[in-house]
Amino acid sequence: MNSSNSSNTDLSMAAALEGFCARLTAENKSPATIDAYRRDLALVARVAERKAPGLSCRQVASSLLDWVFASPDVLTTDRGSRSPASLHRMKAATRAFFSWTVREGITTDNPARTIRLHRLKRQPPKFLTAAEKRRLLKTLKSQAGFTSLRDRVIIEVLLGTGIRLGELSALDIDDIDLDAKHLRIRAKGNVVQVKFIKTDLRRLLRRYLIERRRLGTPDVEALLLSNRGTRLCQRQIANRFAHWMKQAGIEKHLTPHGLRHTFATHLYSATNDLLLVQRALGHRDISTTQIYTHL
Repeated sequence: MNSSNSSNTDLSMAAALEGFCARLTAENKSPATIDAYRRDLALVARVAERKAPGLSCRQVASSLLDWVFASPDVLTTDRGSRSPASLHRMKAATRAFFSWTVREGITTDNPARTIRLHRLKRQPPKFLTAAEKRRLLKTLKSQAGFTSLRDRVIIEVLLGTGIRLGELSALDIDDIDLDAKHLRIRAKGNVVQVKFIKTDLRRLLRRYLIERRRLGTPDVEALLLSNRGTRLCQRQIANRFAHWMKQAGIEKHLTPHGLRHTFATHLYSATNDLLLVQRALGHRDISTTQIYTHL
């Protein structure tokens, strides 16, 4: 919906950013994507307003954005030079933001139209070797208690299905159908997908669900519960994964998304079938899946 009133056209970048993030939420973008865009655009806004205090979105010019992206505040961080991938994302976020301001009538022109995005060289995915995977699972199996059982479910579901972290966190108990041997996720774009569950994982999930129901939280639909009885969020899952990597003595820097890479890498290694990997991951374009031919 376009709006052309004067208060709308006088919005600062910082003020307009909240509306843009609300639009991303409505488009079912992942929380991680929205957080990253919010951080990137907040930095762009701060640097731009330092150059031109009191700046409104409509006053932003292409030359100002060129100055922003040449600024040391953007090119460097506390740890050194900002990575090409981070700069690429920041430029993409800026282009998307100003395309949105034009559609909403906040600006009449898109000052980010001249920003060029160069294709980044794809890095081979980080993943667990077969030996590291065995060590991680052995460490998990050696511990007793509900928390360890829940964490084992987290890691084995990621390793056994290749679903994304956000998709795992969003799983409800009703999404698990052990009789039909599948679980149901809401993937990117809110598209419902069904993932096959192997026998060993079904046994683990059946055991976990028995313990999960004993907790007596019928009002909480979430499959994965925190110690407070609420849905386990993505950050909590990432923290638990880091904990078990440390417990297993695996020093490789890996996020939960690395388990998706592990699933895909080992599947391609076992089958040499890129189309199968594409279907298993739910990729629309097989070029996205080609990173797993690094073996």
